[in-house]
Amino acid sequence: MAAKLCLKARPTPAQLADRLRPIDGVWPDGLELYLAAADLATAADVDAVADRVQAIAVPNDFALLIEGPVDSLDGDDFDVTRESDADRRVVERLAHLAHRIGARAVNIHVISPSPDLSRLTLECRAALLERAVPFLTRFVDLMQGAGAVPTVENMPPVLRMRRSDFAFTPIGMASADLRWLVARVPGLRLLPDTSHTGLYLNARRLPPDPADAWSADLRTYLDQLPAEGPDLVGYMQSLEPHVENAQISNASGVLGEGLAYDEGDFDLDPAIRWLDEHARHIVTETIETNNDDAVFMRDALRRMRSALA
Repeated sequence: MAAKLCLKARPTPAQLADRLRPIDGVWPDGLELYLAAADLATAADVDAVADRVQAIAVPNDFALLIEGPVDSLDGDDFDVTRESDADRRVVERLAHLAHRIGARAVNIHVISPSPDLSRLTLECRAALLERAVPFLTRFVDLMQGAGAVPTVENMPPVLRMRRSDFAFTPIGMASADLRWLVARVPGLRLLPDTSHTGLYLNARRLPPDPADAWSADLRTYLDQLPAEGPDLVGYMQSLEPHVENAQISNASGVLGEGLAYDEGDFDLDPAIRWLDEHARHIVTETIETNNDDAVFMRDALRRMRSALA
């Protein structure tokens, strides 16, 4: 299997135009569209996004993927365990959009976020995983009905929630959580995120930082989780044969998420080579200085091409 190498964009006119520029004369193989709750607020908003995406001119076999939001339609955080009408409407509207634009896959987060560190227990983890099953089963049904592959993504140890928060999720970090879910939700597939994985592996091996009040409690919890592979590739190998797609950026320490391809603690080339054989799409997900000019994403795509040459 040779993976398609894709960029990521909010479905705004400026970001779509930027991402659809050829890189060194060659188009990217596709786009993953990140949706915020505002893009899904009403059915009319979803249709406006679909109309905008359908109006773009792309090469044949260009891949469109979708990633759901970390916020929900009621102003709270998206949470696969809270049995919320707002979260159910999120996935229903993601399915509608996927059908409209012919998306190949839709990704959401295995996440139950809260600043409450007392939730970081094995008992809470087990209960939340059980509570996630009905929601994820409905997610799979909706996405398959829309013609898209349903995927879920692993989580970092500290959730910034795209607004510099300090929140924590008992589920979604350990590879064992993802394997547990795919064993109980037929049709569910996995999307490993290299930055999230790197932050999680770092948090498991770096000493707690006394300057961070949450650090010791987090490390106590992580020490109770099942052992992981020693590196990015080892973590991803434990997810086989369920890997569908992947997101790529580097990581530093416990909080340095979404870094440029060569500016973190990890050599991404071995992970890219492994993913090229096991994933269908690899999406650049670096944090940009200017979201309307994806300098780091284009550099990451160039480096992925070089790693696979």
